[in-house]
Amino acid sequence: MMKWLVVLDPIEALIAKTDTSIALIDMARRKGIEVEVATIEKLFFEEYAAVLATEESGSEQVRPLGDYSLILMRKEPPYDMAFHYATQLLSLSGTLVVNSPAALRDFNEKLIVLPFKRFMPPTLVSSDMGLLSRFIEQQGMCVVKALDSFQGKSVRKLGTVDEHTLQAATDGGRMPVMIQKFEERVFEGDKRVIMAGDRFLGAAMRRPKQGYHANFANSDALKTELTPREQEIVDTLGPWLVEQGIHFVGLDLIGEQLTEINTTCPTGIVQISELDGRPLAEEIVDYFITLAN
Repeated sequence: MMKWLVVLDPIEALIAKTDTSIALIDMARRKGIEVEVATIEKLFFEEYAAVLATEESGSEQVRPLGDYSLILMRKEPPYDMAFHYATQLLSLSGTLVVNSPAALRDFNEKLIVLPFKRFMPPTLVSSDMGLLSRFIEQQGMCVVKALDSFQGKSVRKLGTVDEHTLQAATDGGRMPVMIQKFEERVFEGDKRVIMAGDRFLGAAMRRPKQGYHANFANSDALKTELTPREQEIVDTLGPWLVEQGIHFVGLDLIGEQLTEINTTCPTGIVQISELDGRPLAEEIVDYFITLAN
């Protein structure tokens, strides 16, 4: 019997009806896979990399990480030092980890898009006040994003140079941020695209209920398809992602432009499954089974 470990946030705090991690766990168990869970605090090393894992029954057991057929790293951002050290321990497991701990360390979810700038809106990454101010003056309306945040929690819109906001965002010029030209089409929706390996599985348009923050928590999820340009983005990114050991991602697209690649804890499979009438959880679990064999 296959045995999987899912590393995630405290499972009791997750919303079972819409959570991607729970959907994957439930599907894997229905397929006869023994799935255990743990938070990053339960990872440790004593002679070998191990975990205090919680079984389906609720009991906690010490397991060598090497005992698992597959480990799913599903801890949500922010990417902090605790997250970083967890990836170091996972790298010692000797087991296939999805997504690759090395890739999670090497590729920040905001910065990972930079090699594909031809698909992106005008973008600057910097902590320098002069460069940030010049970019805003040239581009007009912009959004500023912290590099370690998620779900749009740090996104701020600026139409003119606001030194106070920029100072706060960069911690007084010490921390780089990403600043991009504001895309008006965000009001039509931010398209979340789910990929398993190099394969497109499905997409949903997240149209903000108010404002410009488009995520599943604050938006209407609408059925959508890929445009030819978006298909080109998927076809270009897919093989490269697999080469890095990144097998499960959520791309964010606004106005046919790539803004982010979610690698730590991509979400949306429950919503897309309902919109498309397809069991994405089953397709993803089957893909993971193939990877682990």
